[in-house]
Amino acid sequence: MARRKTRASGPSDEALRLARTIVYYEACLDSEVPHETARKLWAHDMTTPFAAGEHISTDAARLLEERAHKEAAQP
Repeated sequence: MARRKTRASGPSDEALRLARTIVYYEACLDSEVPHETARKLWAHDMTTPFAAGEHISTDAARLLEERAHKEAAQP
């Protein structure tokens, strides 16, 4: 018998990947960063959590990751 994933176990990897993508593009739009510039500045693998780097602070990375988890948890 197949087991269903429960909400208590958290969002799926795919839901988080999609949420990270949405959060990333919203952040770029909010900052009025042109799409091509954003891609050059921050080539992020959306399967991994946001992390601080050359173009993003630790606080910004944490906030983006928190937003992604909230988005992924919504039904």
